[in-house]
Amino acid sequence: MSAVSTYAQALFGAAREREELQETLDNLEEFVDALHESEELRSFFYGAQIPEGQKRRAIDVLTEEMTASTTNFLKVLIDNGRMEILEEAVVRYEDLVKEHQGKVEVEFVTAVELSDETLERVRSRLGEILDGREVVLETNVDSHLVGGAVFRFGGTRIDGSVRGRLQGLRETMLERGSV
Repeated sequence: MSAVSTYAQALFGAAREREELQETLDNLEEFVDALHESEELRSFFYGAQIPEGQKRRAIDVLTEEMTASTTNFLKVLIDNGRMEILEEAVVRYEDLVKEHQGKVEVEFVTAVELSDETLERVRSRLGEILDGREVVLETNVDSHLVGGAVFRFGGTRIDGSVRGRLQGLRETMLERGSV
């Protein structure tokens, strides 16, 4: 198991025990956004020249209104010199929270923009296929697709695009020596 997964799972366990899963996720996303927006904060937080004690005191002030899980998690990363995994750990933690809530995030790529009605039908059908889990669609348009769609969720990629189908047909024909 990677360090990112280990830290994310530990955070998930602590936040679940305190019944603050979603609030902790919101806090951490807010903290990461602040890091992106402020060069000074980023340098302070990631900088090796700043003593750990000073960083811990800053975390106490910066997370005063946040959950205990958020504050403790950031301090553990500082104490263990693992600040560089913060953003990846937050993404993994988000996956764990969504999974716990029965949600699955699906990236849905099409050749053209689809109507809200069509997207709702896709979301509903995917929910049925994925054992009734709530589907959170992240839609993208790829003008290089001729038609169809590509789905990504978890570690799975399903290519239902025309290009993907043609590529699959080509591979099948090559395997059979038809070409």
